[in-house]
Amino acid sequence: MQIRIMARRALFVFGALFAGLAQADRPPSVYLEGKTETGVVLLHGHGGKADGHVVGPLMRMFNTEFGYHTLSLDLPQVTGMAAGPQLAAAYAPRYPEVEKRIEQGIDYLVGQKNVKAVYLVGFSAGSRMMTAYLAQHPDQAFAGYVSVSTSCGGPAPMDSNDNLTRVSVPVLDIYGTGSPPDLSCAAGRKKLAETMDRYQTVQVAGAPHNFRGYEAQLAAAVAEWVRGLSVVPKE
Repeated sequence: MQIRIMARRALFVFGALFAGLAQADRPPSVYLEGKTETGVVLLHGHGGKADGHVVGPLMRMFNTEFGYHTLSLDLPQVTGMAAGPQLAAAYAPRYPEVEKRIEQGIDYLVGQKNVKAVYLVGFSAGSRMMTAYLAQHPDQAFAGYVSVSTSCGGPAPMDSNDNLTRVSVPVLDIYGTGSPPDLSCAAGRKKLAETMDRYQTVQVAGAPHNFRGYEAQLAAAVAEWVRGLSVVPKE
């Protein structure tokens, strides 16, 4: 079996962008050693932690089921804010800091772990940061992006729905029907699956925003999507 994860040509471009990083330092994060040349960088949401809801179960799934190197970053937090537009506005000035942290994570996997292909995962407020990063770095050939409980609205570059219109890598957009805010945000992305190549939407019936109690369903859906991207028929 061969692993494709986007075109081989794109992987060479990705590797070239992060060449010469043998001494890259690991940013604040939780890391699980892998056995392949594929890595995953994950980013949690507001009030969360690097081994918390969503990112913890997915980090372990990618590592145990696929042998991928997984690096779950600590998201610099803002305080005194509830969910919604005010929270997005509070996080917007932190984007340059988070952008550097995402790059440090990629640098670490490529330079220290010889990773050749990288997936990104963003959950909740982490989806704001990851989609901003993808939209602002269209030249980087990532293997794919998993967006969980995607947050929308707020000032640039924190509106994930707007950011996703400028993302060209394969996307899995997954959310639970038990979260009204996530359903509202998802309604604004309805046409993306119809107009964009390699954009897949998955609803998990009854799941709340943090997928507590639905971790198995979340992991299974993401694993199925990865398998669909990765397997190339033998010639």
